[in-house]
Amino acid sequence: MLFGCQAKKPTEAPPDIELKPAVAALTKTGYQPGDSVTIQLSQPLHQLSVFWDGAVLLMKTVATDSIRIVATGNTVGRHQLVVQGLSANKERRADTLSVDLWSDVTPQKLTYALLQTYPHQTSSFTQGLEFDQGTLYEGTGLNGQSKLMKVDLKTGTIQQSVSLPEQHFGEGITVVGNHVYQLTWTSGQCFRYTKDLVQDNSFAYHTQGWGLTHRDTTLIMSDGSNRLVFYTPTLQRTGELAVYDNNGPVVNLNELEYVNGYVLANVWQTNRIVQIDLATGKVVGELVMDAILPAGVNTRENVLNGIAYRLEEGALYVTGKNWPSLFKLKVNGLQKARKGATIQ
Repeated sequence: MLFGCQAKKPTEAPPDIELKPAVAALTKTGYQPGDSVTIQLSQPLHQLSVFWDGAVLLMKTVATDSIRIVATGNTVGRHQLVVQGLSANKERRADTLSVDLWSDVTPQKLTYALLQTYPHQTSSFTQGLEFDQGTLYEGTGLNGQSKLMKVDLKTGTIQQSVSLPEQHFGEGITVVGNHVYQLTWTSGQCFRYTKDLVQDNSFAYHTQGWGLTHRDTTLIMSDGSNRLVFYTPTLQRTGELAVYDNNGPVVNLNELEYVNGYVLANVWQTNRIVQIDLATGKVVGELVMDAILPAGVNTRENVLNGIAYRLEEGALYVTGKNWPSLFKLKVNGLQKARKGATIQ
């Protein structure tokens, strides 16, 4: 049979695809390091092998209805578990499963003392806060109102500012070397400025921008999930770290501040600041800021959202969106980084 250019061939039914039932399943997906993990088998398997993140974890001549392994590793987050073997009729069967490794650390409750209260502009929808060589930088948000500013600490007066174009909603800031970086929420643009607040470059990224800090020359970004993402100073992505506490993933990570080998992150729409171990992703400490919430402010809308650490004082500065005050705190129990700890 011949078909012209405009003619269509008769539609052929796709061949039936036989979907084989899963051979392995987990009784649950969330575990802590050292937990026993039970893998249920739907049929006996011979020459069984179990792989954890590509490494052989278990080998057995035969397994019938279930097997047990131990959740391993010190880095929290999702791990790949592969179960493979031969069925009774010598057919090779395999299943790939996901295991969420939670933190095995109960976060330490960090205490603090209020040292000083400073005025803060109630017009500032704070998204980022950072000290550099005695200068306080602040980034604000909202379309048409987003700015990068230098602020006088004692008076709250804005000493210098630059506005973002109206289409951009400003987010977290950080100072690396001689440059200030400012994220945007959904524009996928990071603006770079000189310390005189002159924009000299911009970089694209492919996620939402929430909080920003740095360790040495590595930029550390949050995107509202439970991930911290690492970038070079030209916004080339180099890795990421999942963040978990002993109850599971800690989502809505927002404003960030690097302190002593850890990252402090406020959890959006809460009064909680968590201390994250950059070597493992585990939350090792937490601050509950209820005691300093400003009176008369609806902190469910005008949320806590400004964290800055002043190294020479060993003091933490905290504020929020449209708050009238900036608080200077002495935090007890901020852990110091383990010797040799590195960003994963």
